[in-house]
Amino acid sequence: MRLILVCSVVAFLTAARPAPPARAPIAPDEFRVRYYRLTLDLDPASETLVGQVAVEGLATSPLLRHVGLDLASTLAVDSVAVRGQAVAFSRPGDRIELDLPRAVPRGEGIALTVTYHGHPQGRGFSFGAHDGVPMIASYGLPYTARAWWPCRDTPAAKADSADIVVTVPEPLVVASNGRLVAVRASSAGTRTFHWAVRYPISPDVVSVAVTDYVTVSASYHTARGDSMPLVFYVYPQDSARARQDFAVVPEIMRSHVARFGEYPFLREKYGIAEFARPSYREHQTLTAYGSSLITGDHSNDRILAHELAHQWFGDLVSVKNWSHVWLNEGFATYAYALWQEQRGGRAAYRAAMAQADRDDFSGPIYIADSTNLAALFTATTFDKASWVLHMLRHVMGDSAFFGALRDYLRAYTYAAATTEDFQLVCERRYGRSLAWFFREWIYGTARPVYALEWTNASDAPGGSRAGVVTLTIRQVQSEAPPIRMPIDVTIATEQGAAEQRIWDSLATQTFALSVGGRATGVTLDAGGWILKRLVPPSGLEGLRYMHPGHQLDLAGLAALRVADAGALGRLMGRGAGRGRSSDRGSRSPPCSGRARRPRAA
Repeated sequence: MRLILVCSVVAFLTAARPAPPARAPIAPDEFRVRYYRLTLDLDPASETLVGQVAVEGLATSPLLRHVGLDLASTLAVDSVAVRGQAVAFSRPGDRIELDLPRAVPRGEGIALTVTYHGHPQGRGFSFGAHDGVPMIASYGLPYTARAWWPCRDTPAAKADSADIVVTVPEPLVVASNGRLVAVRASSAGTRTFHWAVRYPISPDVVSVAVTDYVTVSASYHTARGDSMPLVFYVYPQDSARARQDFAVVPEIMRSHVARFGEYPFLREKYGIAEFARPSYREHQTLTAYGSSLITGDHSNDRILAHELAHQWFGDLVSVKNWSHVWLNEGFATYAYALWQEQRGGRAAYRAAMAQADRDDFSGPIYIADSTNLAALFTATTFDKASWVLHMLRHVMGDSAFFGALRDYLRAYTYAAATTEDFQLVCERRYGRSLAWFFREWIYGTARPVYALEWTNASDAPGGSRAGVVTLTIRQVQSEAPPIRMPIDVTIATEQGAAEQRIWDSLATQTFALSVGGRATGVTLDAGGWILKRLVPPSGLEGLRYMHPGHQLDLAGLAALRVADAGALGRLMGRGAGRGRSSDRGSRSPPCSGRARRPRAA
């Protein structure tokens, strides 16, 4: 089947589509952090910590005279030293500010040590208990690393390496990032756990989790025959259920590796640490995982796939600032669908994507105000963003799309990226501009609402073109101008069905398609590649939603006597579909989790 005619515009909307905002400003580095050493003494009885953090870095300004770190004002700073020499400092808000003893030229190293203490407050670090046993855990949302340790609290400020040394009362166990290199017991009834991180790491994914953990272990084996430990830190009473649930992690790992490349922290581990909060979060090499999610019945495999994917999208490649958080959350959400495709084929993939289609997406995927935590972790930045990747795959084709994902991860390995960076990588693979796509789907807010009319051309008065179908597609969304997208059209004839792609970009657009027979039915986007709605050209006859399982109360709508397609589109735009299945959960900041969630990532 081939396209033989494209008719001119019948009508078109002149409203301007929102332009991509200017790149969000990124504060210039005073210095580049190369190393952190966190030394913490945690007292669950008084719910306090005593800490000392050593910071090493390189001056990046011509002459560095002043240095600032982020630390919550609720924690008291006892002293600050530069290369062992005590210096004066100030505490404006959640900051530590100090003047260096001398100006440091660009490229020269600096070394600071901050000694502090107090009771951490807020969501970033909590003291609690499970079954009468102390439970202490960090929770790496945006801007919460400062709640428990002094750092450059931005995802772009990766240190090259870190050591995390934590002392706790026996018999508590400390799980953290990287590799456990030593455990030392003292006569005072405490144990000190030393974790070494030898890959670049952002402050928000530095993690500490403490309780009476037992470990459930497995292994991941690479294609080259190398082995890496999978270590799951769980409450003793949950070990049997955890063993059941986490048995799927090696399979998910192999699926992600096949799509994204080798696991990025192979010399260390992949781990999961159970904690009390009903959420989850992609701490580097150690996902935080709510105790309520460990059920023993695999009902939260979606979350396991999501969080493991963050080791590539969020940890290997971070965002330069939180405005681009969809690059973490959209990819991690989409990774679950890719795993389902690997496991169950295209039908399972389509089912996963249909599950991610909510009717209440609001606002753009790009979040201009990166301090607006309520906007950072929503269905829009998780689920709609996963749909953007799904649609981009269809626009680019599998070879270019998956090649671009690999290119993106290679280009920004152990670094940070923006939306513009990802777009450029995709355009290089695609060979054409994708500005229109990103403008519509990342910076815009609407989805297309299509009304389709079709007829066999031979049925028209005076018609003589046998085997030609005339299609008219109208976009009737009221909240945005026409959206440009490729649409797969499936035309059924007595000889069978055939599919052809057309490009639709106008308010009303007519196409003449050669089909080699008399058409008996026409379907737009039967494969479900576009985040859209379908409405009848007039009235309610034939009304249907794009995604399986969406149902409308046609009798109720008919009672409204809505005959105008535009009005119907506006009605549907307010959401008439089903709600989430229970395992999707509500959201809360931050990055990864969802489980009736305070969303984490």
